[in-house]
Order: sequence, then structure tokens, then C-alpha cells
Amino acid sequence: MTAEAPLSYAQQLLAAFAVHDGGSVFGGGFVNWCAHELTGPVTPELLQEALDELVVRHGGLRTLVVRDEGFPFQRVAEPAPVPLRVHDVTASTAEERVRVTARITAEALTRPLPPDQVPLIAADLVRFGPAVSALILMIHRTVADGWTMQVAIRDVVAAYERRLRGIAAPSGRVPQYADHALTEAAPDREKRIQEALPYWREQLSGVRRVGIPADRPRPAPGTAGSREKALHTFVLPDPVVAGLRDQARRLRTTEFTLLLTAYAVAMAEHAGQTRVTVPVLSAGRGAGDWDGIGFYLNGHVLRLDLSGAMTVAEAVAHVHRVNTEALQHDVPLVRVLEELPELAEAAFDARDVVPAPMQLCRPIPRAEDPAASIHYRRLTLPPDVVRETPVMPVDFLWVMEPYDSFVVRVTYDPAMFDADTVERIAGRFRATADRLVTSPDTPLAALPATTPQEVRR
Repeated sequence: MTAEAPLSYAQQLLAAFAVHDGGSVFGGGFVNWCAHELTGPVTPELLQEALDELVVRHGGLRTLVVRDEGFPFQRVAEPAPVPLRVHDVTASTAEERVRVTARITAEALTRPLPPDQVPLIAADLVRFGPAVSALILMIHRTVADGWTMQVAIRDVVAAYERRLRGIAAPSGRVPQYADHALTEAAPDREKRIQEALPYWREQLSGVRRVGIPADRPRPAPGTAGSREKALHTFVLPDPVVAGLRDQARRLRTTEFTLLLTAYAVAMAEHAGQTRVTVPVLSAGRGAGDWDGIGFYLNGHVLRLDLSGAMTVAEAVAHVHRVNTEALQHDVPLVRVLEELPELAEAAFDARDVVPAPMQLCRPIPRAEDPAASIHYRRLTLPPDVVRETPVMPVDFLWVMEPYDSFVVRVTYDPAMFDADTVERIAGRFRATADRLVTSPDTPLAALPATTPQEVRR
């Protein structure tokens, strides 16, 4: 197994953000977490073994970012036991169990998870009875994106199940994060990047504004409360989601393109401009990385021109073309920012205009085993109890999660954005998504202004 490797491009992007946000990226509170309900008998001793196996198999969970020996790099350390806390709690209803799990999650997130100590994972088991419990996993963000959390819970439950049945661990090797970073640094990868960078120079040269205007300027780093994020969530109704998928087939594009169009229209209305620059986050994983644990995130910046003379369908065609070209010239976002310093300045240095990245997360494929002793399902915890930490330390982030239902989660800095502002943007997104389904020939200029009813819907 690789012992040392350069930082991945995704980690370099985090390091770039660390320069501008006071260094919170490399603090003990920059943690990704998930909570799942487990049905079936769970023994803490076997769970501890399953968690420790996860750390042995996935080197990412013991990969330290070394920053005090010249140029930063990652070092894979030896395994160490996963801190596991067990809570025995009485809760009779599902609602009670969710609230208790949220409270314990909030408490767990107050405990630092230093990125320079192995392992970079901790867990809390909440036992409500002999056959119902909740498992809370926390992994430091330097080695954990959203896909990682799905891999982690899947592999922990699988390892637990093997122990119950007396089955040995699989002998196959899983993707290792340090190997991914080495692949990124390979000469052939660099050659492809150099070939693609001229496209990005042409597309983004001269950009002076990335994102949307805030209600108030960004507080200075270290200002009390400036890093605490608020959360606004809403569910895109199933008929609208189904309609978007059908309309995408008719327009010969993808569901994502339609969602991106609705988002861009909402951003343009809020900014009061027809030209918008929208950062789009992607999984950043190649074909061999889907079972890996690590921070693989990537993204690209789209420069869109949504003239009011366009119909909604024409806007979709424009977004489709620009996004397709971007994917054809895919390079690490951090390399684009290095190539275009003025773009980085527009993204990082402006205090009253902030990047507003959008991300569509996909559920990990999983096959349910009806004979399994343990089953798990993701819990949605109340945002008034558990604080939010975005995947990137940004002031506004729009994440869509089509899991059990199509949930949109908007995290934002309440020191910069009013809740009413975020609700208006969400209302315009919903209204545009609806028009994409019902009347795609509507001109953008004819879309009605977001109404209070749409905001509250």
C-alpha cells in the first residue's frame, strides 16, 4: 500500500479555501457525518471489529495531511481502533428516536476529530432496544465526501454481517485514496490537463463576478458566528421529478441539465442579470474509484447567458451545450483557478458576491439481502438540532439528494443571507422546474416573479 502521495486535486482545492476562511478546513470540526437506523440485534463488540476492519481496508481513513514539512502531502499511517461510544436510551416512537439521535449527533460533533490523528473516523451507537438502534459515523472532510459516507455505512454493515455469519473478509483490494492521488499526478493525466486548459482560458477569461450577491458583506475571518451555517430544505414533488425525467428524454438531454437550468434561472433572477457564472460540483471519481473512501470532489465553472428572449426550452439547450463542452474539457477545478488568477480572486476575495455551487448527489447502488440480520436506512435529522457543515467551506451551497424523496438542501451563512432571500431563490427554482415540465415554450422574460405563495409552498 502506498505510504506517501501528493495531495489530491480535491485536497488542494480544500487547501485553497483554507487560505481564505481562516484555516477551518484543517481544524477538528470540519467533519462529514451520517446517521442510519439499524434494525436487527447489534453487539458493540462486533461493531467495534467491523469499524476497525473498515480502517484497515480503507487507507483513506488513516491518511494524514502533512503540512509542516515543506509542500503539503498525504501520509498513510498504521491502523488504530475507531473511537466508539455506546448510548442506551429509551425511546418508544420513531419521532422520539430521531430526536434522540439528533441530540447525540449534535453532542458528538462538538468533539474535535483532528485531521492529524489516526483514525479519521469516530462512531456513536445509540441502542433503543434489542432490535432497533442508530449508528452515527463522523469522518474528517479532508478524506470524506458525500459518496464516502455511503461507502462507509455499507461496508461497516457488511463487515458486521460477515462476523455474525462467521464469513472471512473479502480478499479483493479496494481503491486506495493515496493511489488515486498518484494517478492524478501521472504524466498522461498532466498532458490531458494541458490540452484542456486553453478551453477554460477562452471560456472564463475576464470573469470578474462568480456567484450571487449577498444581503450583507462577508464577516471578517474569526468573527463570531461567521462560520455557522443555516439550512433551508424542501422536497421537489414526485410528479415534478417524474415530469423532468420525461421532459429530459423529449429534449434529448439529462435530468441534471434541467435541474441546472432551473437553478441558473433562479440565480439570474436573484442577481438581476442575464449572465451568470455558476460553479457545479461533481463526484470527481473515475470508473475505479466508486468503492473508495476519500475526498474526490471536483467541479467546473459555467458561464451562462440566459437572455430573456429565450424560451425555457432554449435555455435548456444552451445549458446543455455549455455543460457538455465543460465535461469534454474536464480538468481539476483547482488547476483552472491557478490558470486564471482573476477567476480565483472573483471567487474568493469579493465580500458581497459569493460563489453559489450546485451539486447533485446520487445514492450508492446497493442490493438488499432479505436474509441479512442487519438492515440500515438513512435518517434525516432535524436541522434545528444538528449543525450543518457544507462539503466545501463556502457561504452558499445548493445540494440535491434524490434518495427516498428528492430533497434540496441549501446551506448558507446567515450572517450574509436572510432566510427570506434563500426562500425566494428556492421558490424561483421550483417555479422554473414546474414550467420546464408544463410549458417549456414560455419565454424566460415571461416567467412570473416569485410570489409569496411559491416561497411558502
